[in-house]
Amino acid sequence: MELEEVLKEIGFTEYKVKVYKTLLSLITATPREIAKEANVPVTRAYGVLEELAKEGFVVVLPGKPVRYRALPLSSTILPILETKIKKIKELEEKVKKVEEQITLSTLPKKEILFFQGWDTIRKIFLKDTTDSKSEILLFVRFGQMDTEMWEKLENAIKKHVSIKVLGPYIKERETTMFRYKNIGCKVKVIKNFPTFPLVTFSVRDERLVYIEFFSETGKEERFLARIEDETTAKVFKQIFEKLWESAKNLK
Repeated sequence: MELEEVLKEIGFTEYKVKVYKTLLSLITATPREIAKEANVPVTRAYGVLEELAKEGFVVVLPGKPVRYRALPLSSTILPILETKIKKIKELEEKVKKVEEQITLSTLPKKEILFFQGWDTIRKIFLKDTTDSKSEILLFVRFGQMDTEMWEKLENAIKKHVSIKVLGPYIKERETTMFRYKNIGCKVKVIKNFPTFPLVTFSVRDERLVYIEFFSETGKEERFLARIEDETTAKVFKQIFEKLWESAKNLK
């Protein structure tokens, strides 16, 4: 991007661009010299230079006649651009949060919704865990969760939500299994499971079902089907309870 484009992008007028660019090339100059070189009226040059001095783009050199010197771009333009970039990123984050809030607060009833990617699935998990009132049944792979997800489960238990967690016993994932137990979940494991299942599910308050589909290539390949329907929830609760009966307590 040319300097002229950058200056206009941060709010410089046409005369201001001409005066500032001219002074950058001359290094130091009087208003008349700048006006002549920039091809702008002298009176406008004086006004623009005073404005640039107030904004910190140029400094006034004492003497007769008064001369002006342009400050380096690194100490003038770059900080402005950095501030703009920061504000744009902040606005981008705010837009994302608003979009998430709208999406999560207007989830339709009795409809199958599909979500892809770990970040989105995580946010759905956090919201629905917070909204759970009485029971959460989790058939999991005992994968890692972040601090906020653990906190949401622990807070649910403190609100007297019963949480049962069931999954294949994998020696390498014992730490996660015991963490569920330590925060107050009831935990059982299925021994001699041949491998990690590519599908897991959960039931919340006998009204909401998650069916999660995994790919071995990574977290971002995960898909979540979210179904809010009591009949479907009852079916999956029965499946969970059958698996629970045959599973072993975590010891």
